[in-house]
Amino acid sequence: MNIIFLDFDGVMDTASYDMYLVKNGLPECDDKGRPIFDPKCIECLRQIIEGTNADVVVTSDWKYIDKYEGLLQMWKDRNMPGFLTDVTPNVNKHRGDEIDLWLKECKVYCNYVIIDDLDESNFNTQQLERLIVVNPFVGLDCQAAERAISILTQSL
Repeated sequence: MNIIFLDFDGVMDTASYDMYLVKNGLPECDDKGRPIFDPKCIECLRQIIEGTNADVVVTSDWKYIDKYEGLLQMWKDRNMPGFLTDVTPNVNKHRGDEIDLWLKECKVYCNYVIIDDLDESNFNTQQLERLIVVNPFVGLDCQAAERAISILTQSL
C-alpha cells in the first residue's frame, strides 16, 4: 500500500496562491473557514496519486480542528484526487512520532512518502530519505511530485 503523509499549510495552501486570491478580490477560505488549496498543488498531488495509486494520510494541524470525518467531507466537497484514508494520531506535536505510530498501527505494509514544509528536525532519522520538504511559498510543485513518485515506485 502506497501512502502520502500530507501536510496542508505550506504544501497545498500556498503563500503565492493566497496572494493571487487577495490581489483578485477572491476569498482565501471556503465557507467553513478553511484555506483554499492552490490548484497547481492539487494537480501535482493528482499526478502522484495517478502514478503510484497512493492514498493520503493527513499530518496537517487541521486534524486538530476538523477530525477525520470533517477532513474527509472537505476532500469530497473539493473533488480532491485520491482517497483520504486517515489522519495521524494526536500523540504529540512531533510529526515523525505520529507517522511512526500510524505505521506501527497499520495492519498492512505501507510504502510511504512524507510531503511537508516543516524541516527535518520534525521527523525521525529513518524517515528522512522519504521526506520531501517544500517551499511554503509555492508548495507541492512538479519537481516535488516527481521525487514523490520516484520514492514510491523505487521502494516497491
